[in-house]
Amino acid sequence: MELKTIHCFLAQPSKGEETQPTIGGAAVPKKGPLFTMLKGVFDKAESECRIDISFNHNANGEQQNDCRDLLIAYITSHKVAVGRSIGVRLQSVTTQKSGLGLFFLMAGSEGQRAKLVLSRFPADQGILAEQKRNSLSVEFLEKVFMKSATAYKSAVYEGRITPSDFWTGRAVDKQINLPGDHVANYWIRDFLASDFTTTPAAGTKRLAVALRAAMSLTSDSEAKAQLAAAVTLASSVAGTVTSVNDFCTRFGFSPETFEAVRKVMKHENLMAEHFQFDVAEFIRHIAFRSIELSNGGILTADASKFSDVFRQESVNDAEKTVRFTTEGKIVDQRLRKVKV
Repeated sequence: MELKTIHCFLAQPSKGEETQPTIGGAAVPKKGPLFTMLKGVFDKAESECRIDISFNHNANGEQQNDCRDLLIAYITSHKVAVGRSIGVRLQSVTTQKSGLGLFFLMAGSEGQRAKLVLSRFPADQGILAEQKRNSLSVEFLEKVFMKSATAYKSAVYEGRITPSDFWTGRAVDKQINLPGDHVANYWIRDFLASDFTTTPAAGTKRLAVALRAAMSLTSDSEAKAQLAAAVTLASSVAGTVTSVNDFCTRFGFSPETFEAVRKVMKHENLMAEHFQFDVAEFIRHIAFRSIELSNGGILTADASKFSDVFRQESVNDAEKTVRFTTEGKIVDQRLRKVKV
């Protein structure tokens, strides 16, 4: 798709300010190294933005979204004044922690389809050194952009400009380095007035059910151990954005364990769908962990606290025999018709 227009705006961190700072904007010429770099961002947006998002409906539940309205107005006009309104929206939700940013709008079209890429690059500090004939000129710079062309937030929307289309998009946040954190919430929820396509509850339930089913169906003892360990430590990813693939990778699943999880998923593409991990929902579907021993004993405890309740030690590595120890007061006893 041809890239037709690029506008850039200096977005200041102004969340909570009654009067928003004046935001400067300008068109980017379709030539030179800056255009070449931004064209690369535009062309690769679909492959780099891997988190599916969709615009929220308004407070009345109607199919209307203020941010979407601004984006469509910009696509149909290609005017810097309309783009400035989008920049103002961005800086009005940007905190001091996120800092100053250079915001780009890149619009293209092909036939009846339009494409819009929104990218924000952070400001940095640097030193400008210029070699003169017999001296060196050194200057401290407070606003340095594009120090790393790979660290930016981005979102892409493509479709026909109709009431029923242009509601879904994809996003990425290349400024986040923490495992499991894939996108800043203010970029998706506050600025774009959007949310992840897969809800936290639905995505977390799908993950929990897959882990439980994989544990039940696999006969590989190592795979079972890895699954059990991941369930025990699952609360460590609370609130982060993840996917089934990311979860398995985070906890170092072997190819065999990975395959055990993949086999129980209804569709391969569900492995890559992103969602926000909901601990409470996870516990609803995997509350307890049980171990059955060869001597007929069954140990059961809260899944997240199993390793704290039962201490395990190896007795004979060759025979794979282990000893579990625990202590506590007896608070209840039960007789059952079937195994737990």
